[in-house]
Amino acid sequence: MQRNLIFTAVFAVFSLFFSQLTLASESGAFVARNAALAEQRADAAQKQAAAEQRAAQQQQTDNAQDS
Repeated sequence: MQRNLIFTAVFAVFSLFFSQLTLASESGAFVARNAALAEQRADAAQKQAAAEQRAAQQQQTDNAQDS
């Protein structure tokens, strides 16, 4: 029982240590990719808002012409 607990603890610590090293080595690329994705999302949201505004203005223009 004691040997299983020690083995489990060593395995868990080793796994956590390895994952931290992996994340640290990729962090620069990860941050750059996330920044690029955030910029793309912001651009897409801005384009969508502009399209919705144009559609609302067109609808108001159409309603004014119909009246």
